[in-house]
Amino acid sequence: MFQKILISTVLITLVGCQTVQEPTPAPKKPVPPKPQVQKSDGVVITPYDHPEIKRQKIVVPDQKPRAQKFDDGRQLPAFQKLMQQTKAAYKAQKFDQAEASVLQAQRLAPQSAETYLYLGMLANRKNKPANAQAFAQRGLTYAQSKPMKKQLWQVILKAGQQQQNAQTIKKAQNALKALG
Repeated sequence: MFQKILISTVLITLVGCQTVQEPTPAPKKPVPPKPQVQKSDGVVITPYDHPEIKRQKIVVPDQKPRAQKFDDGRQLPAFQKLMQQTKAAYKAQKFDQAEASVLQAQRLAPQSAETYLYLGMLANRKNKPANAQAFAQRGLTYAQSKPMKKQLWQVILKAGQQQQNAQTIKKAQNALKALG
C-alpha cells in the first residue's frame, strides 16, 4: 500500500513538473539606430546620446573651521561624581582612595584627559615618574583645551625632574612656553 502511494506521488510530481510552462520573455522594444558620421579617413564616429557635460565652478561659502570636539564621556553623571570623589580624596591626601575613584571614572570615560591627569599626578606622588609621564602623554592625545594640556605638560615636567631626564624636561618646558 505504502509503495503504491509513494509511486503515485512521484509520478504526479514528475508529470506536474513537465507540464509547467516556462515564462516567455517580454518582447524587447526596437532600438533606433544611432546616427553615425564617417570621415574621409575611414573613422566612424558615433555621437554620445546624452547632452554634453559642461564644467561649472562651484561656489563654496567662506567658513572658518570649527574646533572639533568629541564625546569623551565627561557629561555622564556617574563620571562627574567619581571625579568629584577623586578631587576630594586627592586634596585630603588619600591617594589610594583617589586612585580607586579615578580608575572607575576612566572605565566610564576612557577618552577623558582629566582621568589621565589625575593618574599621572598620583603616579608622581607614588614616586613612579615613568608611569606619570606615560599617563600624561596619553592624556595629551585626548586633551581639548589649553589649560588641560598645560596641566598635563606640568605632570610630564615633574616626572622628568624626578627621573633627571634633561630631554624630557626641555621638551616639557618648551611645550609650556608655547601654551603660554
